[in-house]
Amino acid sequence: MHTLNTHKRLLALTVATALSAPAAFAAENVWESIEVTAQKRNENISDVGIAITAFSGEQLEALGLESSTELIAFTPGVSLAGDIGGQRAIFNIRGVVQNDYADLAEAPVAVYVDGGYLASTQAQTFGLFDVARIEILKGPQGTLFGRNATGGLVNTITAKPTAETEGYGEFTAARFDQYRFEGAISGEITEGVYGRFSGFTNQQGEILENIYEDGAAPDTRLGSVGGGEDGYNDDTKAFRAQLLFDIGDEGSLLLSGNWSDTTKSEGPYQVVNTTEVKDAQGNVIDVIFAADDPLGCDTIQAGVCVDGNFNGDPLRPVQGGDFNGNFDPDGSGNKVNKDFAFDDQNKIESKGLAATLDYAFEDFDFFAMSDYKEFTRTVGLDSDQTASPELIFQSDSTIEQFSQEFRFSGETAALKWVGGIYYLSVSTDYSQGLAGSPTTFFLGGEENNTLVSLETDSYSLFGQVDYSLTDDLVLVGGLRYTREDKAFVGNVYQNENTNDRIIEIDTSTASLEVMDEQNDQSLWSAKLQLEYSVGDSLYYAGINRGVKAGSFNAPLFGGFSFYEPEELTSYEAGLKHSFMQGSGVFNANVFYYDYNDYQSFSWVNNAGVVTNEEASFSGIELEVFLTPTDSLDVMLNFSYTDAVVEDLEVASGYFADTTPPFTPEYQASAMVRYNWDAFEGNMAAQLSANYQSETFHNARNFTAHEIDSYATADARLTWNDSNDKWSLAAYVDNLFDSDHELIGFDVSGFYGTSQISYAKPRTYGLTVRRNF
Repeated sequence: MHTLNTHKRLLALTVATALSAPAAFAAENVWESIEVTAQKRNENISDVGIAITAFSGEQLEALGLESSTELIAFTPGVSLAGDIGGQRAIFNIRGVVQNDYADLAEAPVAVYVDGGYLASTQAQTFGLFDVARIEILKGPQGTLFGRNATGGLVNTITAKPTAETEGYGEFTAARFDQYRFEGAISGEITEGVYGRFSGFTNQQGEILENIYEDGAAPDTRLGSVGGGEDGYNDDTKAFRAQLLFDIGDEGSLLLSGNWSDTTKSEGPYQVVNTTEVKDAQGNVIDVIFAADDPLGCDTIQAGVCVDGNFNGDPLRPVQGGDFNGNFDPDGSGNKVNKDFAFDDQNKIESKGLAATLDYAFEDFDFFAMSDYKEFTRTVGLDSDQTASPELIFQSDSTIEQFSQEFRFSGETAALKWVGGIYYLSVSTDYSQGLAGSPTTFFLGGEENNTLVSLETDSYSLFGQVDYSLTDDLVLVGGLRYTREDKAFVGNVYQNENTNDRIIEIDTSTASLEVMDEQNDQSLWSAKLQLEYSVGDSLYYAGINRGVKAGSFNAPLFGGFSFYEPEELTSYEAGLKHSFMQGSGVFNANVFYYDYNDYQSFSWVNNAGVVTNEEASFSGIELEVFLTPTDSLDVMLNFSYTDAVVEDLEVASGYFADTTPPFTPEYQASAMVRYNWDAFEGNMAAQLSANYQSETFHNARNFTAHEIDSYATADARLTWNDSNDKWSLAAYVDNLFDSDHELIGFDVSGFYGTSQISYAKPRTYGLTVRRNF
């Protein structure tokens, strides 16, 4: 069919945006309707029958968002999960999350960048630079996007090469010695060939001050050699290069490459002392804060104190302390006291190549994409988060993936259709383990590592049609079949630990456990929906079937097993309404999720496994965007989520209905932005705030697993010159310096502690940008 090629479509969109936007020296709104590709075609966001929140590159710049996970504050029904003290963050959409930290696990919220799927959960946390648009789609999206999108997906589209020469440079200086530079240059190289090069670097000094002294009381054992360094920093570099070739008047070929490298400190957790409560048979039935136990028990079993660390004493050295008498120096403040702490411990590298072909034939459009990605990660973590030389968590992984998609699409007066085939190969080599210092009570001088190889091959056939029953009523139907083959090889080795900072696995020794198994699956997703348009409103209601592939558990110390695919039937209805002559938008939707074999991740004492459970979720989400004048933008959103995992075995023989981790019942956010002409340009003052009710960091929902509710606020003041060349921004994030908890891991049975990470302290900075 006759359509513009990709390059010409981008030019047309750029020109249309420029014509519709007010002049730079006049008051201008941030919230404007944008084009999205949620259904594998360009559509206005108001015409898409999906619960979707989208941000253009201009909006991201105006809001001052620098990381993929910062979008959460402005998106109802989306919250944050993760590990490594927040160094890895995972999107939780409507309670759909699997907080399995192992790199062989894939999240139920799919993340795409420029059409390429990110199999590694580590890759989901990335800096935003030179971005054209980000779309957050809620609810199952498996028909068009594949088998691991039961919760939804986050789709990032980067800026593409342009015909006109353009570019920018942006520099930020902020608290904690943060210096960030971002820039891009784009234009025509020769006739019909266009290029774009963009990159960024971020340097941030240490936030956490480590007061560790080797051999100091209360635990005088010597710690990790050279440890005790300050932490919570960042050293990231990334670039992206693109070449776009016109193929006649009807097609284009885009070649792209990307690379990023990050070095960070040991995970920025802090310690909170906690106590296991057991029944007479030794089953852990609750975890409480050690400060709430007046007796100072190591462990409470059947109401009495029992020895928890095998030193012969049922009491802790100090009431409220851990097994060794340690306390966090200042609670949730910025001081820590831990031995295994290095400012360059954790390293992450990613690189990728992609080729994308678009061509418009007489009767249909053709799309092909070949995508290769590689991720490597090395992580070390002080497992007890104290000055005591106990166990060190360590993991190392390399993930290589290749995908190939061929897609066809077209339309007639009454029908829009899209179909295609998709192949994905993921090769994962992963190890994780615990290393003990020579003086630790457990694994003294040795390390135990789980070594895994997982090969995944996934083949899909998919299609979706939108058929106009009348001028106002559209029937949408879609189907996807996936064949997925997984081959797993797992071993467990234990050998001498000679260097705390290096993972040492002696494969010449006998494996303590071996598993060599296949987990092959046939999966299908489907969609059936009605969409009714009347006046300035779109109503939609539908049923979706989503599926997440089954996989394998490879916990610390072994215990290999596999779990079944997760199946979700989603019932959803929604409304998108424009009012005030287009100056207001109201979006609302309600949903009910019925799960079969929901994949629930439970963490118990340095190890976690995924089990299949039954679950049901329901909720409502509301969004309001107002631009009553050219000077004023207002955003309000709210979500309510009732998520229940049914009869989860929280301890042997104990079953309870629980809330999935990191799933708040209530969320709300607001943003007010006022702009006015000043100083031969335009100024804008912006205030935003968000609230999240209490959550749990563990699927078992014990007392000390609860994360309290919190509210935060950010402020921003910007100025743009009349020629849209220079801009200045001053900002304060976490305006009231909230120290709320973000992520936690319970290791009470090992050390009498839990690992907790807190919100980044109040940060203020200045950004200067020059466009050309």
